[in-house]
Amino acid sequence: MAALVARLAAQDVSYSQPAWVYHDDPPDQYPTLRHPRPPDFPEAMLKTPNIGYVAEEVFVDDRGEVLSAELHGSTPAFASELFPVESQGAWSRRFNPAMRAGKPVNSRIHYAVLFNPASAAASAPDSTPRLLDAWPVVDPERKSKDDYGAIAQDVVWATVTIDEKGQPEGVKDAPAPVAALLGQALKAWKFAPARRAGHAVTQDVSVPFIVIAANHRIAKNKIPPRVVRQVDPTYPRSMRWSKMRGEVLVAFAVDIEGRVRSPFVVRSLNPAFDAPAIEAVSSWRFEPGREDGVPAYMKMEVPIIFNLSGYDDGGGDGITVRQAADKSGLPAEWQVDVPPRARGTVMPVYPYEMLKSHTKGSSRITYVVNEQGQVANSQVVKADRPEFGLALQAAVERFEYEPAIKNGQPNKALLGFEMDFGFSDPRVVTDADYALLRLEQKDPERIGKAADLDSPIKPVVTRAPIFPRSLVGKATSGNAVVDLLVDEAGHPHLERVVSASEPAFGYSAVQAAALWIFAPPMSKGKAVVTRVRIPFAFKAAAPEAAKSQQS
Repeated sequence: MAALVARLAAQDVSYSQPAWVYHDDPPDQYPTLRHPRPPDFPEAMLKTPNIGYVAEEVFVDDRGEVLSAELHGSTPAFASELFPVESQGAWSRRFNPAMRAGKPVNSRIHYAVLFNPASAAASAPDSTPRLLDAWPVVDPERKSKDDYGAIAQDVVWATVTIDEKGQPEGVKDAPAPVAALLGQALKAWKFAPARRAGHAVTQDVSVPFIVIAANHRIAKNKIPPRVVRQVDPTYPRSMRWSKMRGEVLVAFAVDIEGRVRSPFVVRSLNPAFDAPAIEAVSSWRFEPGREDGVPAYMKMEVPIIFNLSGYDDGGGDGITVRQAADKSGLPAEWQVDVPPRARGTVMPVYPYEMLKSHTKGSSRITYVVNEQGQVANSQVVKADRPEFGLALQAAVERFEYEPAIKNGQPNKALLGFEMDFGFSDPRVVTDADYALLRLEQKDPERIGKAADLDSPIKPVVTRAPIFPRSLVGKATSGNAVVDLLVDEAGHPHLERVVSASEPAFGYSAVQAAALWIFAPPMSKGKAVVTRVRIPFAFKAAAPEAAKSQQS
């Protein structure tokens, strides 16, 4: 008994707090172990002066059963002590399930079993830094050689400086290829500081990092989500006068509870239908998809069709292209049997300075739709102000088409698009835009700053800018910085160019930023309007890709 007491006093084992594996929307209550008794410190490791751990990621279903578990031990001795070979390991443990709104739900959590040496005793007046939580490091460059996704891991030792608040200040003595990766991963770790005579001090500590392959989890069998509740989209009342049809391709994830997460528009025939399409999809519920029998996040894409009752073809698409009435005057290469048909469009962003000064105008663009249905190049042929031309050109270059047909084969086509920039079209300038413009001009102090937020603002959906067709062959790279306001719901407004190596880069970046979606910015627990600045980098496509104008 005396030996056992001495052993427990010398080395100790504890659990970290559970953490949600996914990036957002954790349950109200995490699953908890029904019998959370830590294991004994391994006999073979009693003399170690170093910290150790076993990082776990477990899926706990709504009954509290463990459906899967991944275990990463800093040494085999710690892992084998925790889960002896002859036992059922992680699956022998039982949890109380996670809870959301008072109901048990599926969950995937991380926690660590921590083996701290005698020098890191929690109650000693003099102690070395104590490990409170540890995560494995996923290396995107490392690939498992096992076709079935067996976990390939290495343990890398490095020196970490822990300050008097318990914050890691940096990594030293790490192998160069993974040094930056370890420093980034360390942000999720937790420590208690070293102490001298009962006072917290800064001190270095040797830390084992478990580096695992990016493809460490490859499912052999996948079953996609199955819809169990589906609500039909509602044709927007404000569009009934137009008799237009709508086709919106919506992408989203189905989470482990069967809920739709982060829906966004991939392609839209008419932006007026985007919001009702998102609203409809957001209300759907699914039976979660499964990987090797375990519920898993899965991405999906579905087309949402809006047809106005009484019209066989659903009405027009709202996109009017200009073609010569007499095509006989066109060169033979531009004469087609069936013109391109729009599949996806975006509305141009009203140039900020023009909106701010209430300046109206119009612009006309001519452009080529290639055999893949993409806008291959474009040219401004009329613009009351240069800003209107650049804004419309940036929007048109994001259009997508079913390509023209000639002699039964896809063919390129020459089209034109004209638009008036005014203040009567709610698709271009919304009520929210006006409200935020007034806020910016009259009460700028009410606009939040990144430093005032509870956590860094998080993009949920991002869209890459298109390398401007007008600059293909003239530039190989470029950059732009865009400023915008994010409203309380996470939607961007009043996008503007702060700087750009070429004007076309700036307007392409603005058009892309207008399609982003953010997690609602929070300050002191309340959603607030926040100013955001986004840098964009452009690189021209490789010659092979440039031929087909892939973006």
